[in-house]
Amino acid sequence: MIGETWMQKNWYLWSIMILLLFILSSCSSSMDMATVDHDMASTVTVVAQNQPSRTSFSFAGALKQRYQITSAATISKLRHGHKEFTINIVDAQRSLIIVFYGYNGPGNYTLTNRSNGGDVRITVDQQYWDLSLIATLPCSLMIRSDQPTITPGVDRMRGNFSCLSLPAGHLNKSRQPVAITDGQFDISILVES
Repeated sequence: MIGETWMQKNWYLWSIMILLLFILSSCSSSMDMATVDHDMASTVTVVAQNQPSRTSFSFAGALKQRYQITSAATISKLRHGHKEFTINIVDAQRSLIIVFYGYNGPGNYTLTNRSNGGDVRITVDQQYWDLSLIATLPCSLMIRSDQPTITPGVDRMRGNFSCLSLPAGHLNKSRQPVAITDGQFDISILVES
């Protein structure tokens, strides 16, 4: 290699990189499966592709308003053997966070901070309403579906939520609590364990 020009050295480097890329890409497995077997008795349909996470909900009462949040980032998570559950949908001015421990798949759940660490927090234009401000207040959560996607470690989850009262944050302009009557979500969720 003594006396080689800079162009020849670059050509060798690029040739090796392209060869490695070809070898690595040919080793990947196909993801064309229509179903995934979780156990011998059940089969789950695989969702075709990851889509943005979306939620919509309405504030009832004095601050009556309808909101929608869409996020391309997948930051919602299932952890600790799928028991710890965090929905996190954020855009530039709003966010929805739903958290609790005790997830057992699709079904109905009652979230309270004192019993299962349940929390629902909604932020709109730097104002927030948070279930955990009063530890005994409940919110309802219904998970309608939780299915794997073609992306390993990512599920698609759909459901509804409602809260009779979410207390206002300490620094909010309005100290009025809000009620959520028709919350719904359709999200991509990372499955970490």
